[in-house]
Amino acid sequence: MRMIYLYTSINWYRLSLFRSLSGYADVHVYILNNPSVGYQGIAYSPDYEGINITFLKEEESGFAALCRILDQEDFDAIVVPSMNSAFYLRLTTKLARYYSGKGKAVLYFWEYWPMESRHASVYKKLKQAIRHIYTRRNIRYIDRFLVPGIYTYAFYKKMGVPSFKLVRCHNASEVSEEGMDPKRIRQQYGIGEEDKIVLYFGRIEEYKGIYELIRVFRRLDNREWHLLICGPGGDQIRKEADGDERIHIAGSVSPQDRCSYYAAANVFVLPNTNKGKAEPWGLTVNEAMAFGVPVLATEATGSAVDLIINGVNGYIMNSDRLEEELSFYLNRILTDPSLEKELGKNGKDMIGDYTFDHMARAFVSAAEQTLLPGVKP
Repeated sequence: MRMIYLYTSINWYRLSLFRSLSGYADVHVYILNNPSVGYQGIAYSPDYEGINITFLKEEESGFAALCRILDQEDFDAIVVPSMNSAFYLRLTTKLARYYSGKGKAVLYFWEYWPMESRHASVYKKLKQAIRHIYTRRNIRYIDRFLVPGIYTYAFYKKMGVPSFKLVRCHNASEVSEEGMDPKRIRQQYGIGEEDKIVLYFGRIEEYKGIYELIRVFRRLDNREWHLLICGPGGDQIRKEADGDERIHIAGSVSPQDRCSYYAAANVFVLPNTNKGKAEPWGLTVNEAMAFGVPVLATEATGSAVDLIINGVNGYIMNSDRLEEELSFYLNRILTDPSLEKELGKNGKDMIGDYTFDHMARAFVSAAEQTLLPGVKP
């Protein structure tokens, strides 16, 4: 199986997917539009070992120029880019039509699902409407839609995508345990060995509920509980912490250090609010579960409905009652060590199939289904 994978950026967690995929197929990854390579807020050098990867300049990423490059290769399947901007709406549509006509298996993967209209601005609703028009237009040209979860599946069904074109694809993120040292994290922030840590991992943006999380935590009257906030943009919330010594703002954390933060945590929180944006997936939920950490997330988090079972490995909160429910569940977990342990163990057991290996096999299977005799004209 020879495959082209067109990608719109270079995220550290997708490199492992490309590497796993290369174990099942002859894959050439193209990163479009000359993206900046790095990790916001820290020095980071991506590891491309085992990946056939090419970075294209902006002038090489337009439809005509890109096709001239790709047509020099002999391949069976192509993963077209996610339609996350006006440029990619047009490019993906043209690519899907062109390579479908050439008999290639055309695959599409993106975690997108639309937030409820009552939460969206007029501008957001317009963008969604345009994206939905293009999605419907491309159904005939895209052979298989790789579906990460329930929300995305429901969206595709609403768009009219036939069931046989939908292929389940576990959305994975695996954090290496190499060098894991939770004691170092506690010592670094002056947190006692028996103290409790509430962990947040993600960009510091208003829609992610970080301000609500800080407000709730400041009202929790326990000096042995700590809030550890990891992610780029920490300076904008230092004022919210306002001298509370229990709140620690770590800033960006390198991929190799993530394991120590998860291993040190007692509960993980991803409190998305649905204010202006939705969280398409939230891979940090996967990561926390893999380290045996109970998870609190809202229904505005794409992965929540797929990965969290209330009372089994965590709780799904209502974003409209976020502060009330967040306070309740934090108190419930942090005051009950046996519950914390049970939720964490269950989560670790449940996340076992969400690996890059499973994810890679889904891509190959989708291409193979398309290329069966009599399936592709």
